[in-house]
This record gives sequence, C-alpha cells and structure tokens, in this order.
Amino acid sequence: MKKVTHDSPVEPIICLAHRFEAIANKYVFQPMGFSAISMQILKLLKRNGQMTASDLIKMTNATKSNMSQRLSFLEKEKYVCRLGCESCCDKRKITIQLTPTGKEKINDLEKRFKKAQISFEKKFTEKEISAHKAFVKKLNKILDSGEHELAKIFKF
Repeated sequence: MKKVTHDSPVEPIICLAHRFEAIANKYVFQPMGFSAISMQILKLLKRNGQMTASDLIKMTNATKSNMSQRLSFLEKEKYVCRLGCESCCDKRKITIQLTPTGKEKINDLEKRFKKAQISFEKKFTEKEISAHKAFVKKLNKILDSGEHELAKIFKF
C-alpha cells in the first residue's frame, strides 16, 4: 500500500476530523436515531438551561432551516419542549427547554462517550495526552481568531 503524504499540516487534521465524524455517525448517532447537531443542541440546553433557537443557531453555526428541522425532531421525540409567552406571537421570544426524557438521553450519550474516552486514553501515555490537549487548545484559538480569514480564502 502506498503511503499518503500531506503537503499541508492542516490537511491531515481535516481528514482525521472527517474520519471521527464518520465513525461517530456510524456507531453512536445513527444507532440512537440522532445526528451530531441534535446531540450538540441537547448538550447546550443541559449546560445553559432554556435557550432561544437564535442562540442555538449562533452556538452551533447551523442554518435556520436545519435548526428548525432538528428542534422539530427533538420536540416530536419529547427530548425538548418549546416555551413561549401566552400573550405574544413573536417566535423570537420562544425558548427551548430540555425535558426529563431529553436529560436521560443526553446523560446516556455522555456516559457512552466517557466510556469511549477512557478506552482511548488507555492507549496513550500521560505525555501524549498532555501534548494532544495543548495542541487542540492552541488549534482552537487559531481557528477562533482566524475563521474570518478562512472565509475570505475559501469563498468561491
């Protein structure tokens, strides 16, 4: 088998992220009838309590239509409920809240991820884990500060 070489240090990170996403979808999200964005929504609601759809869109970078679909699905499955003021028709005032069923679901998902994390961590030394955490932290800072630059570079 021919060894793949990468000219850019970013390319293998993108490939690895894609591989992680594919594995997570295959073994975690799809068997549970979920998507990564659905899990992210539940985690944000667990952490922050009630939130508006607009806040969720900002925090997940989802589109309005995707968020609407995800929230409708999560509401249909009884994982979230929408709370609005009785007297107003303004949909921007409606907040989304995690239900007890949603809390159970996200707790179950978090337990599974914790089990996987422990399994993976056993395969690395403390030094490797420390270096990885430092790398990811720095990479996130770079991405946070350079996202607008990437938007300019990759705009077609």
